Amino acid sequence: LAVCSSGRYKGIWQTARRIYMEEGAAAFYRGLLPSMIGILPYAGVDICVFEVLKEHLLDTYDGTPPHVAILATGMFSSSIAQVVSYPLALIRTRLQAQGAGGLPIKYTGMMDVARRTVAREGWRGLYKGLLTNLIKLAPAAGISWYVFEETKLMLGVDPRS
Repeated sequence: LAVCSSGRYKGIWQTARRIYMEEGAAAFYRGLLPSMIGILPYAGVDICVFEVLKEHLLDTYDGTPPHVAILATGMFSSSIAQVVSYPLALIRTRLQAQGAGGLPIKYTGMMDVARRTVAREGWRGLYKGLLTNLIKLAPAAGISWYVFEETKLMLGVDPRS
């Protein structure tokens, strides 16, 4: 709905039906592989960096770090994770956006997107839009980590777990 001209689609069900009729069921799964692969480095780096920094905060502040420190740590760890995994997010987005609004399918798959992007835009092309994404992601991720840690405390879970 967001990448097509205004008026092309009237609602979610009409959009789904039209995509199915014009592009087939496979259109609903474009970008699934890079999404599935991308969650591994993202989650791994995010959790690892957060836990290492949280441990340091717990030691520094005798087990009760300031709330803002937990928030900032969550923002930082998620930002690092996003930088590591962003090329897969870009590949996913390009796969999903192709063919929208009747435009032709440009890529044959994940590796084709990567190859063409690097050939046309250089390695920096794999990070196009990263800053905008970080501006959106960092606060949300920091809040999520903060709420997670506070919930653990409210439930009586050891903050070092």
